[in-house]
Amino acid sequence: MIVGFLLVYTLQLQANDDLEKLDDLKVVNVAEFSKNLSALESDLSSLNAYELDYFKLLKGYQYSLSSDYRAAKTHLESMLDNVKSEDILIRVKALLVNLQAVTQDYKSAFTYLEDISRTLKNIKNARAREHALSVLAYSYNQLEEFDTAKFYSELLFESALSDRAKCHAQYHLLSSYLGAEHEHEFTDLVDSSVEFCININEFLFANLIRAKKLEYFYHEKMYEVAESYYESYSADVDKIGYPVLTAGTLSIIAKIKLNLNKFDEALPIAQKALKNLNKSDFTLALQDTLYVLYRIYEYKKDYQNALNYYSDYSEAKQAISDNRFAQQQAYYTVRAEVEVKNQRIELLNKDNELLFLQKNLIEEEARQTRVLMALLALLLSIALYLAYKGLTGRRRFKKIAEFDQLTGISNRYHFNTQAELALEFCQKNNQPAAVILFDLDHFKQINDNHGHAAGDWALQAVVGTCRHFMRNNDVFGRIGGEEFAVVLPGCQTDKAALLAEICRDAIAAIDTEESGTTFPLTASFGVSGSDTSGYQLKQLLADADKAMYRAKDGGRDQVVSFAEA
Repeated sequence: MIVGFLLVYTLQLQANDDLEKLDDLKVVNVAEFSKNLSALESDLSSLNAYELDYFKLLKGYQYSLSSDYRAAKTHLESMLDNVKSEDILIRVKALLVNLQAVTQDYKSAFTYLEDISRTLKNIKNARAREHALSVLAYSYNQLEEFDTAKFYSELLFESALSDRAKCHAQYHLLSSYLGAEHEHEFTDLVDSSVEFCININEFLFANLIRAKKLEYFYHEKMYEVAESYYESYSADVDKIGYPVLTAGTLSIIAKIKLNLNKFDEALPIAQKALKNLNKSDFTLALQDTLYVLYRIYEYKKDYQNALNYYSDYSEAKQAISDNRFAQQQAYYTVRAEVEVKNQRIELLNKDNELLFLQKNLIEEEARQTRVLMALLALLLSIALYLAYKGLTGRRRFKKIAEFDQLTGISNRYHFNTQAELALEFCQKNNQPAAVILFDLDHFKQINDNHGHAAGDWALQAVVGTCRHFMRNNDVFGRIGGEEFAVVLPGCQTDKAALLAEICRDAIAAIDTEESGTTFPLTASFGVSGSDTSGYQLKQLLADADKAMYRAKDGGRDQVVSFAEA
């Protein structure tokens, strides 16, 4: 009987040891990790409750590493109410933070993040604590809260019991240095961090750090150095087989090849990056890859492919901007909810103290105290309500004052203000700038023949179509009834003319049947640039207006540049 007990105990120790080895393997060799985990899955009968939960956690990693994020999220969420071990539970929540962010459920992600931060001091298991700190550091880097990310990275490095965790800490610390533009600290640490991670077989994180160094070279415009550096380790990236790493690295090197005017070399790299990306998951790697492909086909004069990739690039860029806003909004919403919850707990504690003291007071004093508290609560509620109404009112009036109510873009006043700021920046920094002015052709006939509702629909449709092709820093405004203007900072006149041509073609392709009637919808465009018209908004608009009227005189539905007029 004793021999049987010892045999069972030995087998359990072996099973737990195998799971920990698999845990370490997942960031060393993804393919081998997945293979061994699948082999273990064929016989789970020997695992106890803790080991079974551990196996399920690793299964969640398997889904995540293969980029099946929704399956991973569903699998891990099903564990939340059934996991007995606090150590496994905190790791499940930590992994869910990343998965919820990837699937854009930001509020859930930051709710878990706040939960992890709150319970961090109670985590005793070294592996679970390291995982929690790593997720906190990574998440705050993604939020661009680089000082907070640096704090958790340093805490992870100082408290780490394993070299693996120290490697992860160095990656997060380098990310915060690069994000905060602390170039000196970044360059001092990056090479030693790569070497350290390689020496302990943490090849995935070694190559993630190498990708950060490629980013650094790119932003410093050290393109030849970056190209040579990538060639020294490119085989290692393919060997790991992690799509996110592969796509991210290839998107960077494709941009570098583009800047070296090596279009033929950049094309297969960008295409390979695109194969490793999910087009429905809008990431910076996807945005950069689509931009490279757009530029390559533009250079090759394959304008149809250039337009297709430019459209996809604009969509990805807008989606990333929207996701960024949603992410920030969710983060501050969760923070506010946690703060309110903490205040409620504090108020409850104070109320309990007050009740305890009231036991020693006479009935009259207790009654007066309750009345006073009720009055204070009422006054506070009234004050909060008035403050809220004032804040929302100011926001509403600000929006009304700055934006066109029909189309949602800047009105003439706000456009002029933002445009002058953008042009002033370009002039100070010796950057080009361009202006596109366009006017809908025969717009009065649309109103007269089809009604003002159709005219309003046309204006909204035109704005919605053109916004797909605008960058975040472009200033787009409605400056007249059917007249629109766009200021493009950092844009050459010929590129502005190309964008105007794209917008013109897109407007002409709008299906007006959605308005309830059918009518032709075209626009005439005029383009001016700082190279011929200077940086004064008034002059740029005047020259663009001259070019636009040349377009109208020439038969409408066309683009004319002032330089050609």
